[in-house]
Amino acid sequence: MSHHTNIDRILIVDDDEKYLASMRRIMQGHYEVITTRDPVQALKVFEHQGPFAVVISDYRMPFINGIELFSRITTIDCSVQRIMLTGHAELQMAIDAINHGKITAFLTKPTPAVTIRTIVADAVRTYKQQTDKAIQDGSAETLNYPLVRPSVSELYEPLTVKEKEVLSLLAKGFSNDEISKELNITIGTVKSHLNNLFGKMEVNSRSKVVAKGIELGLIRPHLI
Repeated sequence: MSHHTNIDRILIVDDDEKYLASMRRIMQGHYEVITTRDPVQALKVFEHQGPFAVVISDYRMPFINGIELFSRITTIDCSVQRIMLTGHAELQMAIDAINHGKITAFLTKPTPAVTIRTIVADAVRTYKQQTDKAIQDGSAETLNYPLVRPSVSELYEPLTVKEKEVLSLLAKGFSNDEISKELNITIGTVKSHLNNLFGKMEVNSRSKVVAKGIELGLIRPHLI
């Protein structure tokens, strides 16, 4: 992998050319952006034209999905920040992304441009912090620190202990019945906690509440 002095470089992978064009406009003037519709080509670009601070990838693409792409690029640079931005927010996909893709953020389309820029800026800053520390420690090829995220209390009404427990079990793929048995509460209470989670986190589905939990740091991938 080659070594550029400017690490504010973003690789965006999506088989939808219109979406790539939209992302280029959003990132224009902020970062050096390289885009490709082919995830196989993205691997080659990442290896031979890197480093990249951030890779943004869609989930559903031909040959290699976004989770597999992230899994492979981390073998090249474990510090790269990985953002999955997709319109297909199935719960199992979110779980797989946590466990195998080791993502930085999981966002569902459509996402406002200002939100995308904020998430990318945080990711770039984290990449710089990680690589600077790795260089100082003499272990630049192996370190991979967790993303520093904004305080949840600044964004949402705080979750109760039981709501956090329900959220954690959701991320592990538990059904309502399984959550009920695990926490020794009724199905109705589980549904009540889910409704509270949806309201506090401003989402409307189980998959999106997991995605939001990842984004805000309420769900830690390495603990699942």
